Amino acid sequence: MAVEKFIQTNQYQTHYWELGSGDPLILLHGGGAGADGWGNWNQVLELYAEQGYRVIAYDAIGFGKTDKPNPKEFKYDHQARVDQLLAFIDALGFEKASVIGNSMGGLTSLGAAIQAPEKIDKLILMGTGKPAQQSNGMKALINYNIDYDAMYNIVKHLTNPNFQVNEELVNYRLQLTKQPGALESYGAIMQGILDYEFDQKELEQIQHKTFIVHGTLDNMVPLERSYQLLDTLPNAWMYVIPHCGHWAMMEYPEEFSRVTNDFIKNH
Repeated sequence: MAVEKFIQTNQYQTHYWELGSGDPLILLHGGGAGADGWGNWNQVLELYAEQGYRVIAYDAIGFGKTDKPNPKEFKYDHQARVDQLLAFIDALGFEKASVIGNSMGGLTSLGAAIQAPEKIDKLILMGTGKPAQQSNGMKALINYNIDYDAMYNIVKHLTNPNFQVNEELVNYRLQLTKQPGALESYGAIMQGILDYEFDQKELEQIQHKTFIVHGTLDNMVPLERSYQLLDTLPNAWMYVIPHCGHWAMMEYPEEFSRVTNDFIKNH
């Protein structure tokens, strides 16, 4: 069973879940309302542990049980999340780690690979890229209020039409958005995600072996964004999952963990 822990990163506490032993594998969740390490990754934590990893899923700054500084005093931008990941790697005493990032977590992973390439081993990106701002899925994220139906709507848009939305998951994410400071942080985070653009030349300099995963039915980040990354990153492979939305690790956990493990171990 995964163990819940806290660790000091920069000026705040980061909350995370850990399971297994072996090479470190860090999982970074996306930026939707109510996202956190457990809710986004619990379907694959045990699978990765069984494959021989010390697998760790942490809550990004402003999410889950990680601290939520006042947005008037803390800038919730891409750089803050990159700084958190690098501080997290250092705090755990890792020389370097492979990382899997979903959506916002993928952007954070790319930023860390640019800023401190020696700390990142293999790089796996899922549903990563500039979101489609006018999509119904993105509108559900932007217009979220603390309400069960609003959270259900988010989860529905993050997954494929045949995915059975779990009431427990909806309530879990809903409760996280009720924490003090959560909604204020979320508003600042969403604005930062919508405004952020990568420098093309920086992406072209990333030498890490990178595995790009994308669902054909992703309503948040268009599939073409991953093809753009494939064309830009010098050492990238790509895997497309049919009938899959934005949450491959939850919609198809066995397939996702199998192909990502194969990439880490064999490339």
